[in-house]
Amino acid sequence: MVDDQWIGKLTHKGKMVVWRHQPLIANDPVQAWQGLLKARNLKEKDKFFTPALSDLPDPFLMQDMDLAASRLVRAIQKKEKIHVFGDFDCDGVSGTCVLVEALRAIGADVGYSIPHRVNDGHGIGMDALQSAMDTGAVVGLSVDTGTTCFEACDYAMLHGFDFIITDHHLPDKTLPRAFAILNPARDDCGFADRQLCGTGVAFFLLVAVWKQLGKQGQRPDYDLKQLLDRVAVATIADVMPLQGVNRVLVHFGLRQLKTAPSIGMSALMDTAKVNKNRISAETVAFYLAPRINAAGRMQHGEDAMRLLCCQDEQQAKRLALVLDGLNQERRKIESDTFKQATAKLKLAYGHTLAVYDQTWHAGVVGLVAGRLARQYGRPAAVGFVDTMQHIRVSLRGVCGFHVGNLLYMCSEYLDRFGGHAGAGGGTVKKEAWPGFVAAFDMAVQKQQAELKDQPQTLPIDGALSLQALHHGLASRLARFEPLGQGNPACVWLIHQVTIADFKKLKGGVCRLMLTDGQRFVPAVLFRHLGAESLLQQGLTVSLLGQLQKDTFRGAESIQFVIEDMLL
Repeated sequence: MVDDQWIGKLTHKGKMVVWRHQPLIANDPVQAWQGLLKARNLKEKDKFFTPALSDLPDPFLMQDMDLAASRLVRAIQKKEKIHVFGDFDCDGVSGTCVLVEALRAIGADVGYSIPHRVNDGHGIGMDALQSAMDTGAVVGLSVDTGTTCFEACDYAMLHGFDFIITDHHLPDKTLPRAFAILNPARDDCGFADRQLCGTGVAFFLLVAVWKQLGKQGQRPDYDLKQLLDRVAVATIADVMPLQGVNRVLVHFGLRQLKTAPSIGMSALMDTAKVNKNRISAETVAFYLAPRINAAGRMQHGEDAMRLLCCQDEQQAKRLALVLDGLNQERRKIESDTFKQATAKLKLAYGHTLAVYDQTWHAGVVGLVAGRLARQYGRPAAVGFVDTMQHIRVSLRGVCGFHVGNLLYMCSEYLDRFGGHAGAGGGTVKKEAWPGFVAAFDMAVQKQQAELKDQPQTLPIDGALSLQALHHGLASRLARFEPLGQGNPACVWLIHQVTIADFKKLKGGVCRLMLTDGQRFVPAVLFRHLGAESLLQQGLTVSLLGQLQKDTFRGAESIQFVIEDMLL
């Protein structure tokens, strides 16, 4: 095995190879696994590999939880009407479903509302609040929103409406005057390392309510564990770090999706052709979350809400098909808008990724911003024009930048805004657009200066010989699931191997056979690197990727999934 002379080298995708932890060079699977455990400061028997629901923290450690749970218990016992104010994305809809389903199951009088992306926008609208109060609701629960809804909270307090905020977005310098504010991002909180999504916060509120009812001898017969499938989907969709509390929630949520999903989630998996036995965080992110989000993006988030709360299998199938169709429409419009945005930026001759258009669809601007950010390697802001002729802008970032902080630095040009590290948005009046663009440019440059001389890197966990690519190692690597943000898959370098066979298959898939002259290992490339000439039979290459079990070819089969290659 060679030394680490390739550390610091550039890959075909322009990334610099670095060690993720300490150097690890292994010639056999045992050496690779033991070295990996040491590098990640883990042991075979660590709780990391055996998540347990008992590891979840006491919900009452969250700031304001005792106040919120007590008020909700009182509302349940007195049959007071409760209203849930959700959001239109996957996190907001999932959290709304979780609260409504659980509270109704124990006899609570619960209504809900989901805002329309264009007509209402993010946050708690005054019309929605007044409508809820007109129905007789006296307690409000927000999900994935509310931390910056000062007007709604002031109005609610003035009229004796007890607002309980459950949210995870960055708070302003001051908090709204709500009855209780459950938000781990509060300076005085920090629950679960501030990493929960909105649905996660709502779930812990339910756990606290169930505990309080149990102490009073009224233990609910509804098992909250059956909500974990939607908690997991929301956590993955909102790209939360899959560490600590989230790792536990997603682990058991994926198990729920495999064994006993809700009727709505089961229908969605069938429509998306997701194999329940092989579901992972990746399949949720690529196949389920986009379909749930498509409802709020293209039509109305209530379509997703109806599916997630559906109790009838036939109706669930019909609703899942609706979401699937909306997702197909979303993909087409997103592609067209991305091309138009790219053309506009080229005409502007500037380096600031901020652009809007009167004709663009509200549901895709965030996705287009994400694509621009990834393509150019810096944050992007893309907007549409709402019915008030204001520009609603969505921001997306890349690694190293903090979108929430960018928004604060542009706040003098924003009427309303909110966000976190990776994404956010706000409203800009047309006459303020040039000022916003200038402020956004300065904010990006300031953060970029802090990242100067830090090229984009590709961290690797180790360099392995083909002898180390063994089924036993692949099985142990699978124990790191669920993989995702904050818990990335292990990336390996295999140096100077020969391509013994190369075949192109349908759908852009390439199958390879790698050899070092002694051992042969199959490999697969699911997305072309744009360098097919460098991956031809007989060539010697250095590849980077993941070692996985090949479930399509038998229980003992493995494959090396190619992600990049050294130049």
